[in-house]
Amino acid sequence: MLTDFPSFKARGMSNKFDVVIVGGGIIGLSCAHYLQKDGARVLVIDRGRYTEAASTGNAGMIVPSHIIPLSAPGVIANGIKWLMNPESPLYIKPSTDRHFMKWLWLFQKHCTPAHVRYAAPILRDLSLSSSELLTEICALPGFADVGLRHDGLLMLHNSDKTARANEELADMAQEAGLEVDRLDREGTLEVEPALKTQISGSVFFRQDTSIHPELLLRALETHVRAGGVEIRDGEVTSMNASGRAVSSVTADGEEIRADHFVLAAGSWTPHLTRSLGLNLPVQPAKGYSVTVPLENCDSDADAPRFKIPCVVTDEKLTITPMPGCIRFGGTLSLEGFDSSIDERRVRPIRRQAALYCSNVDDIQTWSGFRPASPDGLPYIGSLPKAGNVFVATGHGMMGVTHGPITGRLVAEMIAGRTPSLNAEPFRANR
Repeated sequence: MLTDFPSFKARGMSNKFDVVIVGGGIIGLSCAHYLQKDGARVLVIDRGRYTEAASTGNAGMIVPSHIIPLSAPGVIANGIKWLMNPESPLYIKPSTDRHFMKWLWLFQKHCTPAHVRYAAPILRDLSLSSSELLTEICALPGFADVGLRHDGLLMLHNSDKTARANEELADMAQEAGLEVDRLDREGTLEVEPALKTQISGSVFFRQDTSIHPELLLRALETHVRAGGVEIRDGEVTSMNASGRAVSSVTADGEEIRADHFVLAAGSWTPHLTRSLGLNLPVQPAKGYSVTVPLENCDSDADAPRFKIPCVVTDEKLTITPMPGCIRFGGTLSLEGFDSSIDERRVRPIRRQAALYCSNVDDIQTWSGFRPASPDGLPYIGSLPKAGNVFVATGHGMMGVTHGPITGRLVAEMIAGRTPSLNAEPFRANR
């Protein structure tokens, strides 16, 4: 739709772009996809790690079932309780950093039943819309091998406590109009006979899907490149403002001009918004995963292959079958940009993997920083003091789930169209 960006046709291949996107993960490339469809000349700038960042090593789950935000009642109490347990699923490192302290205060403020009731329908609509868009994207040429599967999700439980938690989630999901089945142990094993995890039952969310996130990212990169999007390795070091707008960015010493800018740099986005008058409260939430090749799994030739993605609720771990592998993931650590691997936190993941696969201790651990907002909702929209700059971050563990809808919303806002979803809850300065 060149009418949305008439300057594109007139400008041709000048040094000025319609849109510069900072960040080439699933969010940035989704924005590039929809902006490209509108006819924009788009440049994506990434620090050379868009195949290694939070978009690639995650659980690959597209989860409309996850309608409860991260900021839920009891999270802070559990974090304090688990502080001395090196294998706990949540770790909050004590810090006096003022940005972290403000984030933690805002997070605690949103850990209320009222906020859960407010956020649940917003997250439902965001996820369902995004899942539909992802299905459309994966029907395009070049996406046949990304592993999109519409098999649902099993939320497994073993203890009475987690069974009650899953039942409460199921009640909320059904009230929100999602398709849910409650299964006992036998019913769960009938759905997923390859399960070896100790369980008493599960909740089965039929509308959830899964994908291989790195294969999706590579296919999306190839697709947008073929459509004319330029992707450069580089680090944006400054946003160059002129009045209430940004005229250019500086990346590796080069000034790059554009009419609009999208900041989709994940956990690093606040470093860019601060120079534009907004202290965006986003913290890096580190997670781990171990991806085991199928040849290391199900050594018994007669054993059934794992097919349904699962969340092991008691241990807060995930199991996702993907093309050629099974990925085991979990833990959430709030400890700043510490990229070191704490093997104590990886142990529960490896123990779960060892139930299904051999030689799991020899598999390299992946870790990545998921951009977490304090209220569990993403930031999608323009900056109050720089109207031609848009943020797209704060998706936490839901980046793959919310990537496509985020891309479409950003493209609609930049083109001046009415967003297809109410964007008010995602305001950058809420």
